[in-house]
Amino acid sequence: MATAQATTAPAPEQNALRALAADLPRLWDSPTTSHRDRKRLLRSLIADITLLPAIDDDSVRIGVRWHTGATDELTALRHGPGRTPAGALELVRRYGATHTSEQLAERLNASGLLTGKGKPFTAGAVARVRDAYKIWAPRTVAIQDGEVSVKHAAAQLGIPASAVYNWLVKGQVPARRAPGGRWCIPWDPATQEIYRDKVAKSFRLKPTNLAANRDPGSDATHRDNYGR
Repeated sequence: MATAQATTAPAPEQNALRALAADLPRLWDSPTTSHRDRKRLLRSLIADITLLPAIDDDSVRIGVRWHTGATDELTALRHGPGRTPAGALELVRRYGATHTSEQLAERLNASGLLTGKGKPFTAGAVARVRDAYKIWAPRTVAIQDGEVSVKHAAAQLGIPASAVYNWLVKGQVPARRAPGGRWCIPWDPATQEIYRDKVAKSFRLKPTNLAANRDPGSDATHRDNYGR
C-alpha cells in the first residue's frame, strides 16, 4: 500500500479541481487536446455507458454512470446509413406520386430535414428512398429536369408509344431506367436527333404532323405530360 501510494500522483487540492471542472468545455475544444486525451478524460469521469431500450425507431436512450455513482439518461437521434428520418419519409410518401425527386429534395431541404447520414437531400438521395420503400413517382413525370416520359417522346415524334418502348427494350436509343421500371429519356437536341433518325429510317412508321417539332415546354406538351 505504501508503494502504491508513493507512485500515485497526489490529487489536486479542492479549489483546483473545481476550477478544472468549470473549465472542461475549453479544455475539450482546445485544438491542443488530442483525441487520445479526450478519451482519457472521458474514462476519468465516466464509469460505464449502457444502451437502453429505445422509445422509437428514430431515437436511442443512453444511460451514463459516473465514477461518483451518479447516473444520467440521454436521448439522441439515431442516424446511420440507410435510415431515413420518419419526418422525411412521411413527406416523400405524401408527395411521391405527384412530385419529381428533384422537387421532393427541394421540399425536404426547405423543411430543414436531412438524410439518414445527416446531409441535405439531393434528387439521387430521394430516388434511393423511393427505391428502398417502394415509393414510385408518377409515370408521366420524369424524375430529373430535361427528361421526358415515353408517351411524351412519342407525342413529340408523332408515333405510337409502343415503337419507342420497342427501341428501348432493344437498347437502340438512349434512356435510363428509373425506380419502378419507368423509362426516362434525356430530351436534349442530340438525343432528339437520334430518335427522329430512327423514325425516318423506319419503313413501318408513318409519323403524324402532331407537333413533331413542338417545344417540350409548351402548354400542349405540359398537358400531355401531366395528363391534364
